[in-house]
Amino acid sequence: MNEESTQEDPFVLRMRELMSACAHGKGIEAVFVRRLMEGRPTRDENPESHFCVYFAAYDPKSGRVFFGLHKKSGLWLFNGGHVDRGELPEEALRREIVEEWGPDTAISTVEMPQLLTVTEIDNLPMQTCRAHYNIWFFVSVDERNFRPDSSRMDTEFSEFGWHSLEEARGKVTDGSTLEAISLIERDLLRNT
Repeated sequence: MNEESTQEDPFVLRMRELMSACAHGKGIEAVFVRRLMEGRPTRDENPESHFCVYFAAYDPKSGRVFFGLHKKSGLWLFNGGHVDRGELPEEALRREIVEEWGPDTAISTVEMPQLLTVTEIDNLPMQTCRAHYNIWFFVSVDERNFRPDSSRMDTEFSEFGWHSLEEARGKVTDGSTLEAISLIERDLLRNT
């Protein structure tokens, strides 16, 4: 894809807007821009390297986070999924929330994305993905009223639930997820 066609692509335009809103270093932004300029941003178009959305639920009152043990990767992760062809990140977010939590999940707030990460993946044959360019949304919920559909969660996670930040750090080994936990602690829980 040439630079002129990527500049007019709705996904590229929206990603540029979202990147300017995220708190991150110039290094990760440059990595995302390079990947955007390659074109074919979705798994449908490029099964090895594509964009994903994560939606990390946290309760600002209890200071706990909701995540689970992902069946395919074998890692403790927040919910998320691939951006499909023709979707903008926010559209992928809405679709994935319904797919993983169900249509009746009580969600109080979904802010603009606040984190960008890249996850290198080496899990053949379980996953054909080699690199995920992650756009992180953080979802403030009241864990007492947050009831994701267990049958939907069971399709992708063998275990899931609420954890303190200390418990989360003890389970999580994925660098991107650890960055998200740090952001929750540093930026989201301190501002409540």
